[in-house]
Amino acid sequence: MTAPEHVFDELFLHLSAKDRAVYRGRHDLNGLAPSLREQLRGLQKMFNEALWNEKQGVAAHVSHPPFHVDYVDSTIPNAIAIQYGGYSFIGITVPLIYAISDVCLRLSNSAMVAALLGVCPSHEEYNELQAVLFYILLAFVVGHEWTHHIHGHQAGAANIFPNEVVATGGGSLQGQILEIAADGYSAYHILANLIDGQRQLLLTLLKLDAEPATFQDQVLFAIFVVAVAAYLFLRPAPDLDPITIYTLSHPPQAARMNFLMHEAIGWCRQNRPDLEAWMKGQFQDLMRVTAEAVLEDRASQIWTNQNTFLKSEEGTTYIEALAAGIDAYRKAL
Repeated sequence: MTAPEHVFDELFLHLSAKDRAVYRGRHDLNGLAPSLREQLRGLQKMFNEALWNEKQGVAAHVSHPPFHVDYVDSTIPNAIAIQYGGYSFIGITVPLIYAISDVCLRLSNSAMVAALLGVCPSHEEYNELQAVLFYILLAFVVGHEWTHHIHGHQAGAANIFPNEVVATGGGSLQGQILEIAADGYSAYHILANLIDGQRQLLLTLLKLDAEPATFQDQVLFAIFVVAVAAYLFLRPAPDLDPITIYTLSHPPQAARMNFLMHEAIGWCRQNRPDLEAWMKGQFQDLMRVTAEAVLEDRASQIWTNQNTFLKSEEGTTYIEALAAGIDAYRKAL
C-alpha cells in the first residue's frame, strides 16, 4: 500500500487550477524553524497513533478508511477533512499553525488570562502556558475534522475544502448544525483525554503537580475553554440580521461557544460533576479576558452585539432552529 504522505501529496494534483493556487500540496515542514518543525512532527506522530488506534464498532460512526494527519502547503489558514486513495485525511495548513500559535501566544502573555486560569507562566515569550494552549487547540481542530469523517459529513459537500477560519457566507443552517456537532464531539473527547489522559504531562509542564486534584481539574477545564474560545474568535465576526444569519458557514461565535459548552458540561456531569457549578461562575469572565486578548479594542462590542442579537426575538428563533437541528442530528446517529 502506498505511504499515506505520498497519497496525500497526490491528492492535490487532482485539484482545479484555482484550488491548486491556494492548496499547493503536502508541506514537508523542512522550511520551518527547527524547534517548530520538531514540535509539529511530534504532534503529528501522536495524533496519527491515536487515530490508528481509535475505538472500533462505535454505533454512531460511519465506515471510513484509516486516518492520516498531515500538513498542507497553503496560502490560507484552514483545516480539511477529505477521503482519497484509501485514506481519511485530516490536513492542517501551515498558516493555520501560525494563527493558532499566535493566538496562544497572546493568551499566554495576558496577565488577566493567567490570573483567571490560576497559573504562573514563566516570562519567556513562548512559555509553558503557550505550549499547553497550542497542544489543546491543535487537538481540538484535529478532533473537529475527525468528527466530519466519522459522522460522514463529507457526503454531498459543495466545497471540497470548506473554510474553517476565513469565510463566513455561502453556508446554510444545516451546514452550521454539522459544525456545531463537530465542535461538540471534539470537545467531549478532548476533555476526556485532557483531564484523564494527558493530565500528568500537562500539569507537570504548568508546575501544578502539587496542587489539589480539584484545582487541577479546574485549571485544565478553564484552559480548554479559553483555547477553544480564542480559536473561534479568529473567525470574522459578521454583522447579524434575521436573514443572513441562516446563510453563514458557521454560527456566530457566541452561539457556537454556547452549544460547545453544552457538550463540555455534559462531559463534566458524567465525569467531574463539581466542574459544572464552578464553570458557571467563571464562564463570562473567561470569555471576556479571552476576547480582549484576541480582539483587543473590538472585543466588548463584538461580544455584546452578538449576545444582544441572539437574545432578540429573531435570535431566539435562530437558536431554537439550531437546537432542534442538533437534536434531530443526534437522533439520526
